[in-house]
Amino acid sequence: MATPIRVARTRLLPHSAKEIMDEFLRVERLTYTLEPPPLGRDSVDEFLFETRAGFCEHFSSAFAFLMRAAGVPARVVTGYQGGETNPVDRIVTVRQSDAHAWVEVFLPAQGWVRVDPTAASVPDRVESGLARSVRGSERLPLMMRQRIEWLRALRYNWEALAHKWNVWVLGYNPERQRELVSLFGLRDADWRSLTAALVTLLGLLTALLVLWSLHRLVRPDPIQAAWQGFCRKLAAGGIARSAHEGPQDYAERAARSLPRAEASIRRISQLYIALRYGRRQAAGEISELKRLVREFRAA
Repeated sequence: MATPIRVARTRLLPHSAKEIMDEFLRVERLTYTLEPPPLGRDSVDEFLFETRAGFCEHFSSAFAFLMRAAGVPARVVTGYQGGETNPVDRIVTVRQSDAHAWVEVFLPAQGWVRVDPTAASVPDRVESGLARSVRGSERLPLMMRQRIEWLRALRYNWEALAHKWNVWVLGYNPERQRELVSLFGLRDADWRSLTAALVTLLGLLTALLVLWSLHRLVRPDPIQAAWQGFCRKLAAGGIARSAHEGPQDYAERAARSLPRAEASIRRISQLYIALRYGRRQAAGEISELKRLVREFRAA
């Protein structure tokens, strides 16, 4: 059986849900995060008194638990809050990242009253959206990151185009569809012509995506390319790398076999390992690795 929550610690005994919420949030400083610490069996206790970090489900479930412990009927409600206005066509889009959870408490004189503990604790989550409510060190969903505005602009235009297609083609009668496709030179088009045009368009888009993907796949990794060039030079000098040998072991063996080039071998291997398996890849260090490999002579 879970340990009873320590309601007495927060002295939550006001007469209204609003007073209870204000007192609760004043006493316990909680943090909104998309990467909350894992919770154990007594999740509400751990959230309120230990981790103090979570997202809207943590806030709402803990608040509903407190209300019920105080004798106030409460329930958690899930839905969506906010949305994003497309600057191209001014259409509001509600995404999964706009999912939200809040609480409803039952007051005899008012019935079910909506209370949002997340909004009271972290106003930015409701007023400014998800991107401004999390800590700067956390990773946001891809389309919400500020550094890739060009990708967001591309999505805005694509969504606006898709919306126009749904409204002016799929959502209208055959006459309106023919009027629209006539702008593209398909006069008096029947369903067969429309299907053929759509299949052709989708085929072209698929081909472009495949070509783009192949281009990304065949683009050589400069770090790995430099290391492979280094291994080829050593192999030409009679020190071929075995399939089971990692870069550190291979470099140690090569350094023992070529004592005059030991310093260069160790420097190249250490720099490669740092760039390949480290967290950061500085452009200057990559250039230095290329230069060292280019100047290296195994003989």
